[in-house]
Amino acid sequence: MPTIKIDEKEVTVDAGLTLIQAAATAGIDIPHFCYHPGLPIDGNCRMCLVEMEIRPGVFGLVAGCVQTVTKDGMQIRTNTPTVLKNREGVMEFFLINHPLDCPWCDQAGECRLQDYSFEHGRADSRFVETKRVPPKKDLGPHILLYSTRCILCTRCIRFCDEIAGTSELGIVHMGSHSEIDTFPGQPLDNKLSGNVADICPVGALVTKDFLYKPRIWHYTTVRTICTGCSTGCNTMMEVMHQKIYRIRPRENMEVNQYWMCDDGRFGYHALQEAERVKVPMKRVNGTLQATTWKEALQAVSDGFSRLIGETGQSAVGVVGSAQWTNEENFLLSKLAREAFKTSHIGLYVKPPGEGWVSKSGFRIEADKTPNARGAREMLGAADMRGIVDGINAGTIKGLYIVGGDLGLVLSAAEKEALGKLECLVVQDIVHSELVDLAHVVLAGASWAEKDGTMTNVNGRVQRLRRAFPPPGEARTDGEIIRQVGKQCGVDLGPGAPAEIMNEIARTVEGYAGLSYSVIGEQGAMTGIGQPSEAAGG
Repeated sequence: MPTIKIDEKEVTVDAGLTLIQAAATAGIDIPHFCYHPGLPIDGNCRMCLVEMEIRPGVFGLVAGCVQTVTKDGMQIRTNTPTVLKNREGVMEFFLINHPLDCPWCDQAGECRLQDYSFEHGRADSRFVETKRVPPKKDLGPHILLYSTRCILCTRCIRFCDEIAGTSELGIVHMGSHSEIDTFPGQPLDNKLSGNVADICPVGALVTKDFLYKPRIWHYTTVRTICTGCSTGCNTMMEVMHQKIYRIRPRENMEVNQYWMCDDGRFGYHALQEAERVKVPMKRVNGTLQATTWKEALQAVSDGFSRLIGETGQSAVGVVGSAQWTNEENFLLSKLAREAFKTSHIGLYVKPPGEGWVSKSGFRIEADKTPNARGAREMLGAADMRGIVDGINAGTIKGLYIVGGDLGLVLSAAEKEALGKLECLVVQDIVHSELVDLAHVVLAGASWAEKDGTMTNVNGRVQRLRRAFPPPGEARTDGEIIRQVGKQCGVDLGPGAPAEIMNEIARTVEGYAGLSYSVIGEQGAMTGIGQPSEAAGG
């Protein structure tokens, strides 16, 4: 590992790092526009020029994104008069035609051009000619281009070429008339298109979804994971007043690199537009009616106790959810075995959707549930077939089934079987055909309203974090399970997710040694999982 000197500060870094990366290890920021660690290097913006010793005592300007660390003793200067004068010139060039629209630009507050203009630009402009005003462009279903703000860094082009592999974007015209545009008849409509807005260093590319929204400093940012498929992309969720405003990818090179798919990015609208179950309900004279939690819990206990008493053995089945956290499914397993004394445990498995792999290896999994693997490991169950067979055979007369899937669709065989039950308890978040069949409904929490962990398709355990509380009288699912257990005379143990994970680590195969501190921000592999060759999304 070479030892080099940056601004008279010695640092030891890996050979092959760019000067931008090497400087970052020393806490020194080299400003840049076109460089992005996940994209091929282009070296076109020239904002990152620094001085490097070319021969003893002689320094010359080099691009910090192109020049790599090659040997011991390299000397780099990032704040000399020559470097600072270059940055000022580059900024003046970029701002020649740039509109003064920061007050209403959607990128305000997170714009590199805005920040660098303040840090490295001139206080006044020498450009007195008429600014060029290229048109705003609708590039596709999710993305708008404000061409007046574009600095032609080509990040978006390189992303479509090398990451998505779809190549919809290019530069048209020449010289001062150059613009980003789509190729004729080819809109920007790939499965990862929203990422071009994330990587745009200015306010040129924006998502239609985040247009004219409150400024970014008003939001609370929650570091969590996407629940759109079994990859579990790491995300930042920006919320305000119990409402999600934006979801963006969070870097995790073992899972999703720097990216996420559009389905995961914009899928939160389905939750916010859904008809939520906000109060517990029970069936009275054939109709579901709102009730209190006390009455609902009593109805669950009475219904299952009667069935168990009549048969002399457990006639109750339990079905977990791949939408639930590991901690919740673990508590549900304990409820089944300790309160209901049953081994009739199943798991609702959502039919697979479409999988996809990009040019760079980014994966969208066909399994559209976030925690199928973790749920199977917590419950010891693979699917619902055994439950349906037990109902049809008459050995299961009562069922405790949990949901959380906004798109849950029961098969004809499942609906027919559930219709035969004497006591069907449904714990769910939205009104659905499953809720319509229930005798008792318990109002649970969505993925945005709970804490816990989920295990992705490759066996990586990752943190899901709560952004806001459930609506109305709904409760978190772990809390409901513990209250049902208490109503049945069983203490299911600690209720805090971190404490439940500690119990999981002691009792579930493959999870030994895991804790929230071990899982951290990037997740941790289970002992029975192996990472995939390519990161997914």
